Amino acid sequence: NPQDYGGVDTIYLWVGSGRITDDAEIWTPDIEMWNADVALGDTLTPTKAQVTYDGTIFWSRPGHVRPTCKFDGLENFPFDKLGCTMEFGSWSHSGLYWRPVPSGGNAVTVGASLTAGEIFNEFSVHKITSEEYVYPPFPAQPESDWPVILFHVRFQRAWEPYLRSFFA
Repeated sequence: NPQDYGGVDTIYLWVGSGRITDDAEIWTPDIEMWNADVALGDTLTPTKAQVTYDGTIFWSRPGHVRPTCKFDGLENFPFDKLGCTMEFGSWSHSGLYWRPVPSGGNAVTVGASLTAGEIFNEFSVHKITSEEYVYPPFPAQPESDWPVILFHVRFQRAWEPYLRSFFA
């Protein structure tokens, strides 16, 4: 209760990289991108988590993710919208211990900085959606399902340079 602590309703605790370390002030689940080229701990910046008095935790980490994707949409080149799905879940904790929830909104920012990116990009982000998917339990642990969050990202190709070079 904030009144019991001088009106303090939010604190910030050091998480670091999210890996189990001696300097972390709060436990975090071992969230990994299951189809990653490089582990999240190697590409995201260590940060603090915002913890509110009602138990809500917000942990945002700037950086880049590098998934390996089965792209779809290439058959419409150069007018294609390519799709890539990224899968995030715990590598060692089943649904008995944690349950990820899609944010339903602004979980991802793209180019949030005025200095990020380039003047010309071959691809731009067209749409990002997320959903929960639950893998069934292993036969040896029938009570343990494996929930993940799937982020479906669609990219729009800049087709103009291809058309210009065709007619040049």
